[in-house]
This record gives sequence, C-alpha cells and structure tokens, in this order.
Amino acid sequence: MKLLVVLSIKEYQERVAGMLQDAGVNRFSVTNITGYKRKKENLGWFAVNSNNAKTNSIMLFSFVEKEIADRALTEIDTCNIETENPFPVHVFILDVENFSKLF
Repeated sequence: MKLLVVLSIKEYQERVAGMLQDAGVNRFSVTNITGYKRKKENLGWFAVNSNNAKTNSIMLFSFVEKEIADRALTEIDTCNIETENPFPVHVFILDVENFSKLF
C-alpha cells in the first residue's frame, strides 16, 4: 500500500481531482494549506520567481495500491509538461509499512 500525496494551488483542485479519478483513485481527502517561501532559491518545488511568497494551496491524499499511485504520478507529470504549468502540481508517494485493520 502507498500513501499518495498531491500538492497544488487551490484553483487547480477540480483539475487535480479529475486526474486522480482518471488514474483510478476512487477516494481521497483534501485539506487547505498555506505555503510560504522566504528567500529566492530554486529547489525544484516552490515557485522560482518570488522572494516572499504566500500561496493558498491544497493537499490531497489517498491510500492506494502501487499501480494506481504510479498512474496518478504519470497523469500529473504529463499534465504539467503539456500545459507548461507556472504552478506545477507536485506528487510524492510514500510506502505504508503497516496500518490498523478493521475486522
């Protein structure tokens, strides 16, 4: 099992939800977050053109099988490349070693 985490600006929530659905993610949670960037540096994650940015963002997450997580990553990477998105959607996948079971 994998934990799929997606970070995006709030305005892209519906687009991201559609990509997750296309990848086979049937359930996910969303939370509002605020991203801060204090100095100008390009770490490949935050916006490059800002010294003091504050961004209204969202984090979507879901527990899914590896194949679905990989499809979601591919969907989002493809969208970022095709749209040359100035606010690219970021995805990461974490291993879930164990979890509580419902009986």
